[in-house]
Amino acid sequence: MEKKNRVDQALFVCRRCGVVAHADRNASHVIGQRGEIVWNAGRESRVPATP
Repeated sequence: MEKKNRVDQALFVCRRCGVVAHADRNASHVIGQRGEIVWNAGRESRVPATP
């Protein structure tokens, strides 16, 4: 994450793609995406279950 993307406490502007969003809303979206990735990685585990 690039700290320069956070213009001030309330505004997020992506310097790569130009997306403008409320900083807290953007952060919650990112946290949700990361949580989904971790959740799905756990569901797809190939480790055999212990009896």
